[in-house]
Amino acid sequence: MIALHRSLAPVALICLAGCPLDPLASCADYDACTASSDSTATTTGGDPTLPTGGIQTVTSDGEGTPTTSTSEAPSTTGDPVVPAVMSVVFTPDPLEQVGIIDVDVVADADHVRMDRPGFASVELSKGPDDHFHGAIEILSGLSNGTREATFAPRLEQIEGATELGHYTVALPEAGSEVLWDVIPDDGLGQVDALALLGDDALVGLGTVFDGNTPHCYAHRRNLDGSYSGADVVLLFPEYPCTAVDIEIDGETIDLLVNVTGGDGPRWRVATMMWGQAPTVLRTGEKDEVAHALARGANDRRAICGTGPSSLPLMDTIDGRVWTLNGSTVELDYRPNPQEWHTFDETVKDCDFRSHPIRGEQLVLVGEVYGLHEDVDPPTKRKRPFVLELDGQGGEPSWIVPGLGPGNTTQGGASTVAIDDQGRAVVGLYTCDDALDPEPELRLYEPGGVLAWQVTLPAEVSVPFGLTWSPAGYAVIAGSLGTGNTTQFLLQGYVPHTYAPAWTLAKGKQAGLHIAFAVVAAPGVVVGAGFGAGYPAFAFVEP
Repeated sequence: MIALHRSLAPVALICLAGCPLDPLASCADYDACTASSDSTATTTGGDPTLPTGGIQTVTSDGEGTPTTSTSEAPSTTGDPVVPAVMSVVFTPDPLEQVGIIDVDVVADADHVRMDRPGFASVELSKGPDDHFHGAIEILSGLSNGTREATFAPRLEQIEGATELGHYTVALPEAGSEVLWDVIPDDGLGQVDALALLGDDALVGLGTVFDGNTPHCYAHRRNLDGSYSGADVVLLFPEYPCTAVDIEIDGETIDLLVNVTGGDGPRWRVATMMWGQAPTVLRTGEKDEVAHALARGANDRRAICGTGPSSLPLMDTIDGRVWTLNGSTVELDYRPNPQEWHTFDETVKDCDFRSHPIRGEQLVLVGEVYGLHEDVDPPTKRKRPFVLELDGQGGEPSWIVPGLGPGNTTQGGASTVAIDDQGRAVVGLYTCDDALDPEPELRLYEPGGVLAWQVTLPAEVSVPFGLTWSPAGYAVIAGSLGTGNTTQFLLQGYVPHTYAPAWTLAKGKQAGLHIAFAVVAAPGVVVGAGFGAGYPAFAFVEP
C-alpha cells in the first residue's frame, strides 16, 4: 500500500512524473477473462411441453429461452433407446444484472453434460421427471452478448447427439460509472486502503488533516455507495496518525497505521469491530517502516516492511516480516550465499496464498538495491523482486528478474494480489538509467515462472493498488496523466491480453486525482483515494 499525504504533495508530483526524492533511488518508486464461473447448484427452471414429433422448449413465465431441436421422439418399436435432449431453458434470458442463469434441461438420459467454450465441462444434477439442472454464473459485463452452451445426454454409457442452446447476457458495460463521490465533509485528506466487510459493505481506512496534523479515520459504506453519519469514525485522535493498510476477516477489522509520539513515528497494528474502539495488538520499533498488512488462515497476521540492517556491511536496511506474537523474519537478499548484507531490501506489499504442496505461503514484493552486475564503474541499481515464504519455515525463495530488453536496467514492484489459481499478480515499473519508468503488470506462477506481462498504456502510473476480481481479471488503482493535473484511474486487465478490458478515469477539475486502493465484490468494483484534495470513492460496474 502506498500512501500519499497532503504534506507530501510535492513528492507526489515528482513520483507521478517519474522520480522520487530518495537518496537510495536511481528511478521512480513506484488475465482469459473468466467473466463467469461454472456452478452445479440445483435450480428450478421452466415447465417444458413436449409436442408430438419434433422437440420445442417453452416456459410458463415467458422469461426462459426456447431452444428447438429437430431430434425425433424415441422409438417405441423395441429398439435400444438412444439418449436425447428434449428441451433446454435458460432463465432469465436475457440476464440483465450480475447473478445466476438457471439451466433446465429435459432429456431421456441418465446424465447430461454441459459444455461452454473456454470453461470446464459440468455434469448437470438430475431431478424428477427427466429434468436436469445447472447454473451459469455471470459476474461481468465483459460477458455481454449471445453465448452458447452444448448439452450431451448419456444413457447406460451410450452418448446421444448434443443439443446447442443460446443465452444472452445484457449487463451494464464493464467499467461504467455507478457513483463518483469526492467528500469534503471531513476535511482535506485521502483514502489509503480498502477492504470488504461482509457481503454488502466495505471499510476505507484513510488520513484527514486538521491544519497540518494528520489523523486516521475509518469510513464504512454499503456496496451501493450509501452511508450515514455513524459510518465515519476518527481513530487514535490523541496522536498524529497516518493510515497504511486494512484487512477484514468476517466482522473483525485489522488496521495498520503510523502514529507519532515523543520519539517519532511508529507503526501500530490494532483490531476492532465496527462501532467499538480499536485495541492495539503491537507497536513497531523506532526506524522500522511498515508498508502492508496481510491476514492468513487461523488468524495469522503478517506486517511487512523494512527495518535497519542488523549487521550493516554494504547495506543499511533489510526487509522485515513482523507477527503479533512470533519471531521477526529478517529478509536479506543473497544472490551469493556466502555474502551477507550487500543489498538494501524494501518490502512494499504482501499477501497470503494457499500452496497445494508447501502449505500457506506469504508472497512479498518490493525492490532490492545494490550491485546487481559486475560493471565498471560499479553501479548500484534497483530491481523488482517477488519473494515466497513458506509457513513451514523453509528458505525464502527470491525471484529477482535480470536486465530487461533494450536499455531497461532497473525497476521496483509496488503491489501484489493473488488470483483464483494462486498466482501472484504484480504491479511494478521498469526503467533505464535515464529515469524513464514504464509501469507493468506481471503474472507469476508459484515458484516464480513468469506467465504473462503487459506494459501499461502511456501516462498510466505504476499501480498503487491491485485486486483480483471474482469475475476473473485484475484491477489496478492509480492515476492517468502527469504534472499537476491527473485523473483518478481504475483499469481492468484480463491475463494473456495486452490492452485494458475497461477503464474508468475521473477528474472533474484541475488538480491531482489518484486512486490508491481498490476492492472487487461479485457485483461491483470500488476504488478510493484522493480527489483534488479530498477523500474520493468510485463505484464501478464489474
